[in-house]
Amino acid sequence: MAEMFKKNGKIKENKQDLYSYNQLLVDIRSILDRGLSKAYKAVDNLKVQTYWQIGERVVREEINQKRAGYGEEIVKKLSVDLDIHERTLYRVVKFYNIYPILTTVLSELSWSHYLVLIDVKNDHHRKFYEARTVKESWSVRELKKRITSKEYEKARKKGEITIRLPRQLPGPEDVFKESYNWDFITLDNQHTENELEDALLNNIQKTLLEFGCGFAFMGRQQKVLINNNWHKIDMLFYHIQLKCHVIVELKARALISGDIEQVTKYLTYFRERKMQQDRDPIALVICKTHDKIDVYYSAGKNRDDIFVAEYKVKLPDEEDIKKALVKES
Repeated sequence: MAEMFKKNGKIKENKQDLYSYNQLLVDIRSILDRGLSKAYKAVDNLKVQTYWQIGERVVREEINQKRAGYGEEIVKKLSVDLDIHERTLYRVVKFYNIYPILTTVLSELSWSHYLVLIDVKNDHHRKFYEARTVKESWSVRELKKRITSKEYEKARKKGEITIRLPRQLPGPEDVFKESYNWDFITLDNQHTENELEDALLNNIQKTLLEFGCGFAFMGRQQKVLINNNWHKIDMLFYHIQLKCHVIVELKARALISGDIEQVTKYLTYFRERKMQQDRDPIALVICKTHDKIDVYYSAGKNRDDIFVAEYKVKLPDEEDIKKALVKES
């Protein structure tokens, strides 16, 4: 990290570091913009999810760089550029490190609750306070009071320790992202859908990690017969927690209305052939850019089962492009 910043906070002329930091800054601004514009049921729940995404992105950047002190310096720089207090960013990172799996974050708890809980060092104690807060609807003040009065120790003496909550399966809106970061593949800006698909399949393990927990890959270019015409689905998954097929269509361009019509056919096909214990299938269209309002009206009655996301890949650097041009000439 010391190589990237001067003492006065200015970035040194290191193109690779500058590109990496600028990309990080763009990503986090995008997370903030997306998070603050969405109409979740509760504002606090939105804040929790937004902060979790920021924490995940900062930690991922720190892991990728593998430099001593990088995380500390990156937080200082982000604090200035995003106008967010350093202490808040440190808490966001701490929050993610304690809750690295998003589905373990409880929608019933506010960000203020989590600010109290992340200071509870013992995992078992923390889970106890989580469960009791949800079960008894403790306010933040009440939660602090119970921790200070050692509620866990009192309950343990009485044999009243409960840390389990009724299991709630995630909904589709908790599973699918608005943007997928495929920076583990390098493609030029004019890449085709076939090139994108090949690159993802050649890195299927990393692809699954970016999709998230629960995705099981079933195949590529899956054939389906609709009205005596064969169609091919780019990638087919089954989501173990949602218990449904996930149809993934890749578009190496901006979304057009015909893309929604295409996946609507696929949804009907799989809906008519689903197993009795399965829920209705879900379609995920991943493209370069899209208009949310256009998607909303194009999807119509199917909007609960059609998700649209954007993607990013790593672009070749200038030297690689020059070498490729020399070879072609």
